[in-house]
Amino acid sequence: MELQIKKQRETPLLSRNRVTLMMEYEGATPSRLEFRKMVSKQLKAPEDLVIIKHIYTRFGQSKAKVIAHVYNDKKDMEKIEEEYLLKKHQKEKAEGAKEEAKAEQPPAAASAE
Repeated sequence: MELQIKKQRETPLLSRNRVTLMMEYEGATPSRLEFRKMVSKQLKAPEDLVIIKHIYTRFGQSKAKVIAHVYNDKKDMEKIEEEYLLKKHQKEKAEGAKEEAKAEQPPAAASAE
């Protein structure tokens, strides 16, 4: 998977950077959580300060345009970003933790549920 930065604009009043990236991938479109990890790694920013605002896929191609906001401070992020978007990022983290917990359980305990 290849990630290229197309635009990067700093907005000091909102204490964030707005980054536009193009990504080529194989197979299914990566999830918002996967995009978040890749963007944070590419920009060397903490993952919990990255919000994936939009994902625009290209029809018939394995490309996506991703718009992300990278904040300087968690308090500012919580004030500025919409609540539903913050919940989406928290929800995905919780689902990832559940999947990891299920993978760690022995097969007998998993089938008892």
